[in-house]
Amino acid sequence: MKRDLYRILEVARDASSEEVQHAYRTLAMRYHPDRNPSPEAAAKMTAINEAWEILGDARRRRNYDEEISKPEPNADIVAAVLLAAREAVLRGGWRVIEDHGRSLLLEHLRLRVRIVLLETADNAAVLRLARQYPELCVALATRIEGPLHIAPSVVAIDLMRSELHGPPLPEGPCRSLLAAFL
Repeated sequence: MKRDLYRILEVARDASSEEVQHAYRTLAMRYHPDRNPSPEAAAKMTAINEAWEILGDARRRRNYDEEISKPEPNADIVAAVLLAAREAVLRGGWRVIEDHGRSLLLEHLRLRVRIVLLETADNAAVLRLARQYPELCVALATRIEGPLHIAPSVVAIDLMRSELHGPPLPEGPCRSLLAAFL
C-alpha cells in the first residue's frame, strides 16, 4: 500500500493549501526533536517533512495525487518478485547462517551480509534495519518510498527499477551476489 501523505499530515485529501500548511506547522511543533524527547519523534518529524515537501508544493501535490490514484501492484506479483529475489540470493553460493523467510544472514569468506526482503522500503524500515542488525544489511524491496536517508550499514535495492539507494556496495563477493538486481 502506498504511504498516505495526507494521513501523515492529518488532513483530508481535499484540504486547501492553507490547511495543509497549518497542519504541517502544528505537527512540526509537536514532533520536532528539540521539543519532543520521545525516540519516535525524529522518525515522525522526518515523515512530516517529507509529506510537507510534496503536499506543500502545488505541482508535486498534483503529481502525488495522480500517482496514488493508480492501482497498487497485484499482491501475487509482489510475492512472486520477492520469492524470485530470495531464490536468486540463495543460488549465490554463500553459506546460510540464518533463514527466517524474508530475512537471511549469509556468509562468504568471513564476510556477513543480511538480506531482508520487503514490499516497501521507507525511512522507518531502513532505520529499524540499522538498529536491529550489526552487519551490512541489504533491503531488497519492490518499492522504495521517498528519498531514503540511509544508514551507513544499510543498502536498499529497488527490485522493480534495479536502483541502488544508499552507500555503494563493497567490491568483491557482495557486489557479485547482488549484481543480478542492479
